[in-house]
Amino acid sequence: MARIALFLVVTLLSGWTAGDALAAEAERQSPRFMRGMIVSCPRFGEVWGSPEMTESLRELAGLGVEWVSIHPYAGVRRTGEVRHWPAVETGYLERAVEIVRAQGMKLFWKPHLAYWGSFEWRGAIDFGDDQEAWDRFFDRYELFIVDQAKFAQRSGAELFAIGVELEATTYHADRWLRIIERVRSVYDGTITYAANWDSLESVPFWGSVDMIGVHAYFPLSQQSDPNRDEIWRGWDEPLARLEALTRRHGGKPIVFAEIGYNRSHDAARMPWKHEMSDSPESRALRQRLMDVALARIESVPSIRGMFWWKWIPGDWRYDRDFSMRNPEAKQALIERWASGR
Repeated sequence: MARIALFLVVTLLSGWTAGDALAAEAERQSPRFMRGMIVSCPRFGEVWGSPEMTESLRELAGLGVEWVSIHPYAGVRRTGEVRHWPAVETGYLERAVEIVRAQGMKLFWKPHLAYWGSFEWRGAIDFGDDQEAWDRFFDRYELFIVDQAKFAQRSGAELFAIGVELEATTYHADRWLRIIERVRSVYDGTITYAANWDSLESVPFWGSVDMIGVHAYFPLSQQSDPNRDEIWRGWDEPLARLEALTRRHGGKPIVFAEIGYNRSHDAARMPWKHEMSDSPESRALRQRLMDVALARIESVPSIRGMFWWKWIPGDWRYDRDFSMRNPEAKQALIERWASGR
């Protein structure tokens, strides 16, 4: 009680009301579930700093979204070369931060590696026995991620990912520990690493980050059209895995750094598939999958948030698979988040 009273005195002297102070202390003691959306982009991300971004965030706020995730890119080559533009030189990233803040939203900064033309996916980024390529990769990746961390610090981003789906690189634990140390030297917010659902137990540095990040594409049913109860039961095994993982790491909290479902009859069996099979049945399945995830995940104490993949502002030509702008996806958010449940 004495500590809370002292907190109230300090915050009141700073110009806050007693209500503001109590709300801030309550948030610190029991963080509000992160209701997030990953806002993606065509090409290089200029859309993040555009008027279309402003329009999108206004619509997302109406759907109950309170956090936005942005994922600036660097490119990776088979030689280990990682190429990037310094974040401050892009211009559109600074504008994106201003737009997010103008909507009163919080920010998850989640830099990605663009692997196209070099690797099958991020989890396949591997240089085998080529030590020179490994050294080149980690040296250049460190430059990229530290630059992004500095930008995240200047921008006040509340959450930062040191890496995304780079599972084939994580056995170089010493290099990742160095990256974490360098990031912490320039960024004082919350740090996570975003691991794919099938590689969670093999990440050796969970103890050195603040939150366990999960790309939550867990298979939930082998049926092509499971009902709601089957989908609900499908979460039992993944949630047991996650609970065991967090217990092994002293109760470290978890964030679903990415979750999503496609318009597909395979959405419950293989949620990661990009191929679409659009039909009334697949749309209804997608809405059921989202509804169960929204209902069940937010009630798990160890899971502190979820970020939906994906929303692309502007031109619909670029917004096809996994589009959260589709009516059934927005309806699921309206029913669970916008309704205040």
